[in-house]
Formats: sequence, C-alpha cells, structure tokens
Amino acid sequence: MQKIKVFLVDDHKLIRDGIKAHLEEAQDFEIVGEAADGQEAILKLKETTADVVLMDINMDGMDGISCTQILSQELPQLNVLALSMLAENQHIKEMIKAGAKGYLLKTATEQEIKQGIRAVYQGQNFYSAEVTQIVMNNLGTANRKKRSRFDPLAPLTSREKEVLALIIKEYSNQEIADELYISKRTVDAHKRNLLEKTGAKNVAGLVVFALNNQILDNE
Repeated sequence: MQKIKVFLVDDHKLIRDGIKAHLEEAQDFEIVGEAADGQEAILKLKETTADVVLMDINMDGMDGISCTQILSQELPQLNVLALSMLAENQHIKEMIKAGAKGYLLKTATEQEIKQGIRAVYQGQNFYSAEVTQIVMNNLGTANRKKRSRFDPLAPLTSREKEVLALIIKEYSNQEIADELYISKRTVDAHKRNLLEKTGAKNVAGLVVFALNNQILDNE
C-alpha cells in the first residue's frame, strides 16, 4: 500500500504529537516531518518528500497563511490542509486564496482529519461541516458592502449561479443534477462555463470567487 506522506506544522508540540499518534494508527499515513512555524516548514519541506501538509495558521514567527502562499509558489505539488482554531471567515478566505486545498477546525474529529488528508491528497477540496457553515452564514448576512458599478456576477446566468451555490455547499456533480433536475452532462457544461467566466482554475477558485462576490445574497 502506498502511504500518504504527511508533514505537520504547528507551534504546539503536544498538538503535533497528538495528531501524529492518531495518524500513525492508520495504515495509509506516514509522518515524514514536522515544524513549529512557517519558516522552519519551508526549509524542511524543500528537503523532504511530502504529499500533504497539515498547516496551523496562528504561529510564532511566520504564520500559516504566509507559509502556504510561499509553498504554493515554490512547491506547488504539495497539498496544504489548514487545521486551526481560527473560525473567522476572513482566515478561511485568506487560506483558500493562499492555496490551501481545505480547512478544518481543531475541533474536528480524528475521522474528519483523516478524511480531509485523503481528500486533498486525491486532488479534492475538503472543508469540515463547521467551516462550510461559517462561510454560508457569512454569505447570507444582511449587511453587505456595496458592489462596484461593474458587477462580476453579470456574466453568469441564473442557472450558473444556482450551480455555483451548490458547489460551495460541496454537492457532487450528481447531487447538483438531482437537485436541479438536469443531467450530469449539463452540470459539467455549467461548471466549464463557470470556470471560463470567473477565470477560476478549479473548484477552490470558484469558492474564492463566491466569497468575494457574495454569490448567495439572494439565496
């Protein structure tokens, strides 16, 4: 069995040791290194073969957001999964923009952490239920900043907005098709159009677009 090589970044050794103990119980994980801050992580990861980086955000020295930005540029093959106590929408948004493939709170269960690592390793995005709810609540607040005269949502059809809203809720293509009573092929076409119109490269980019433009204002 090919193991997923995991690198831990957290400024609390007790937390690193606890995560390490839980992950090593599974047969498909291998802990290949750890660091106490972003700068140490960058130096070690340049000398280490890792698949997934489990990244804290609020650390002494270089924080997790800055570290993720640098890793995304210098080691783009790495999959960063945020694991933080910070539950504010702004931190979630900044980590996604920095290049993180997912976001978990430290209240996540052992199973959620393992599920998240496996998901980002396979090229998927992963957000815990709590994180998804935080984002959704933020998008649904009544007090919005006024948009500029150019509305970035204008090029999107009403159907594309519906598809995007369900993507943010982590619906699969088949679930979107079932929800909107359309075919899976039609969903694929809408997703291609969304990527082209928003300039996003992947689902994470669509999440950032939605966060920036309050796509669920009228949902």
